[in-house]
Amino acid sequence: MHNATIRHKILTIPGFHNSGPTHWQSLWEHKFANAERVELGRWAEPDRDAWVRRIAEAIEAESAPVLIAAHSLGCHAFAHWFAAASTPTRSRIAGALLVAPPDLSRLRHEPRITGFADTPGFTSRTPIIVVASDDDPYAKTAYIWRLARQWDARFVNAGPFGHINADSGVGDWPYGQYLLASLQPAPTPALADESQWLRAGDWPNRVRRDPQFEFKERAHRS
Repeated sequence: MHNATIRHKILTIPGFHNSGPTHWQSLWEHKFANAERVELGRWAEPDRDAWVRRIAEAIEAESAPVLIAAHSLGCHAFAHWFAAASTPTRSRIAGALLVAPPDLSRLRHEPRITGFADTPGFTSRTPIIVVASDDDPYAKTAYIWRLARQWDARFVNAGPFGHINADSGVGDWPYGQYLLASLQPAPTPALADESQWLRAGDWPNRVRRDPQFEFKERAHRS
């Protein structure tokens, strides 16, 4: 298995209740010296405005563009920040990997996340990948596909991995590392063969990408 070449700092953005020690975000923070978690605070009582403000502060503190690796509710928090950001501020994002965003309409019984419900839409030249799972208990694949359209992002179905979290058994999720590295301009040749990043349990024949954004991706790499 290759090691992903990440040339930018990685900011991880967890979701509701934070990410535990065996979550792929935590493992990436140990694996990559240039990875750091955005401490959103109030993990069990999320406040949208506070989370968006913490994301803004973390990004503004960096002197060079960063890669975002968000999970679950953290994807929605990032989307709220991105939708409100100016074009120069958006340029601080080299790329964003948004993994398993939940369908908030299915979580109306959870009052602690109601502030995130009005999911914004936007268009952007920033490369963004939205990742779904076939059997995510918090969102149907079709919902995440539509959300990728709403966020002007490329859609990837990573296979049947639940909520793509610590319980999914993906470990440090090599395929996610591949996707994150692929967001960078002019990725290294080691990234060319996507199959090299799919382990035996990753259901490579079920990984599906959204062809509508292939042209956008090629333009970004040129």
